[in-house]
Amino acid sequence: MTESTTNKMDDSFPTKMLAAQQTGYGEVRNVITLGNEVPVPRQLSSNQILVKVYAASINPVDWKLLNGNMSLIIRPSFPHIPGKDVAGVVVDIGASVKRFQIGDEVYGNLHMDDGSYAEYVRGNEGNFALKPKNLSMIEAAAVPLACETSYQALFVKTSPPVGAQTKVFICGGATATGLYAIQMAKAVGAHVATTCSQRNFNVMEKVGYKIVQDVNEVNDDPQQLLVIDYNSKNFGDILKDQNYDLVYDCVGGEQQWIAAKQILRQGGQFVTIAGDDPEASVSLKSAVTIGPRLLSRKLGSVFGSSHHGYIFHLLSPVSSELDLIRSEFIETGKVKSLIDTVFDWRTEGVEALYKLYEKSKSGKAQGKLILKIADVQ
Repeated sequence: MTESTTNKMDDSFPTKMLAAQQTGYGEVRNVITLGNEVPVPRQLSSNQILVKVYAASINPVDWKLLNGNMSLIIRPSFPHIPGKDVAGVVVDIGASVKRFQIGDEVYGNLHMDDGSYAEYVRGNEGNFALKPKNLSMIEAAAVPLACETSYQALFVKTSPPVGAQTKVFICGGATATGLYAIQMAKAVGAHVATTCSQRNFNVMEKVGYKIVQDVNEVNDDPQQLLVIDYNSKNFGDILKDQNYDLVYDCVGGEQQWIAAKQILRQGGQFVTIAGDDPEASVSLKSAVTIGPRLLSRKLGSVFGSSHHGYIFHLLSPVSSELDLIRSEFIETGKVKSLIDTVFDWRTEGVEALYKLYEKSKSGKAQGKLILKIADVQ
């Protein structure tokens, strides 16, 4: 790695930092420690930046990676600093960095590199964008992975992109990806309906929606949201032949695809971020099982009478999309971050990390879970 040619960091800058340390695969209490002598990654390549981290968030992929569910395709070296979503301040830049200056407040998704559960993180400038001005560091850390995943599902993977009058159904509206998707789809004038449990109806209300459970009561009020309790009703039965343009699946399970085919118009599209396996366990056995199943659905979308498109969506981060999300959705007030709990390792130590992972894995969070790293000065 080429050292940074900038000379902004003097000898008083810390060489050691506090950071989570993953030592292997398994349950969080067995494989995560909190190290206080971890080297600060001060050497930068020409297109990298060094960020002082103020907040980070957790996503389901983080605990799936920790458990080794995806070790067939992603194998970090240990000890490893986990964490993808980050919000902080640029403290150093590589020689070729053009988009940022020292002192800029940024947010981003480190994607395959990880490292946000630390006081400092190094990453390619393309993984970051300027932080929305109307969000705190804690709120900003909630956005990147979940919101951009849904942005791509609605406006990149779907053809034509979701827009005014598009009929969109979202499986799992109370998930982070689902909640961002509802807000973005509503913001561009789409007709939106969703599933969630009765327990999570208040999640929709917290971001300003009026819950309707009877399809016959739906009107043109943009703040109205049709919500189907998946514990008591099948959305395929309730909305059969309603000619939806898109079903966006944020929870997984074969039943989502089966029900989606009942409500999609001819040529409608099904986009899933979880597939048939909500646990996202990638093994040789699952690859052998899932591969033919996906191929069958792809062929069915081409040659079947209904031509329902089936898309398995994996996020590929693009910094310009985070810029667009900031300027068109967040700073305009059209999309909000909903925070469930903020964990602070300065007061709770490593227990903050344990609770972060355990609550995320429980599926009981009502909003994003945040790891607070430092106070904003």
